[in-house]
Amino acid sequence: MGYTYLDIEKKAVCLLGYKLPPEDEEKLGCVCAAAAESLSRRLRSGVKREDISEIFTTAAAMTAIAMYVELASAPSGGVSAFTAGKLSVQLGGRSAEAIRQSAESMLGAYIDDGFAFKGVQG
Repeated sequence: MGYTYLDIEKKAVCLLGYKLPPEDEEKLGCVCAAAAESLSRRLRSGVKREDISEIFTTAAAMTAIAMYVELASAPSGGVSAFTAGKLSVQLGGRSAEAIRQSAESMLGAYIDDGFAFKGVQG
């Protein structure tokens, strides 16, 4: 069974656990497509994303969430932390890198990480 970028987007929204504000829905759609293409290029030779569609869709959704979190935390001129006396408020908390690593771990058996053993004649 194949998948679409919309499938990845739906999975990402499900994994996020909350409905995105309308202004962020388009951002998530863009990063879902980018995440899928990025992971597709890293698949080992002979592995088709359609053959591993469920795990690929989940990993692409998680990668998209990491991208979305990184976009959301990028400096935009707004306030990211506030301190008044002993009261301190800081936005964020999710580690985009940890989410990305989890996604890559899911696809570990299917991703070409560029590492290979080479024989040495002696």
